[in-house]
Amino acid sequence: MIGFFGGSFDPVHYGHLKNAVAIKQELGLSALFLMPCAAPVHKSELQFSTEQRLEMLNLAVQEFIDLSIDTREIDKQSASYTIDSLKQIQQDYPDDKIFFIMGADSFDNINTWKQYEQLSDYATLVVLPRAGSNQTNNEGVYFSKAPLVNISSTQIRSKIAKHQDLSGLLPDTIIHYIEQL
Repeated sequence: MIGFFGGSFDPVHYGHLKNAVAIKQELGLSALFLMPCAAPVHKSELQFSTEQRLEMLNLAVQEFIDLSIDTREIDKQSASYTIDSLKQIQQDYPDDKIFFIMGADSFDNINTWKQYEQLSDYATLVVLPRAGSNQTNNEGVYFSKAPLVNISSTQIRSKIAKHQDLSGLLPDTIIHYIEQL
């Protein structure tokens, strides 16, 4: 059983990383891949470039050694559609049960995704908790019981713009990287 945690990771932070480790343990996954998208279809322009986001993920997995990175969406260098990635993942890992992990905020808008009705044909959807979200499990969707890590990339980008302290929100190596940009 392997998991793929999709997102823009703009930037990656402890909310992503601690939840990823928790869900890997909760589900007993043999591997969990952070899968950054190149050009998210449902978000406005990203603050950090693809290269910067990938570099921050590389720094993160040095500290969070239980996590790996899957670059298939970045390698495409075009719009990222989860359904296309899941079809490819199923071909790459035909003998594994696949889990696709997303935040509750993304799940709340899943009906706007390309072929969203077919996502559960290729993976079990795992939704991470978010403040104010209260869903129940149903067929093809699992709502994680991981403790809420209430950090958002939006909050971090706001702090960066205001030159505020980022301690405790993301690994020190990433804070240092951002400060050097």
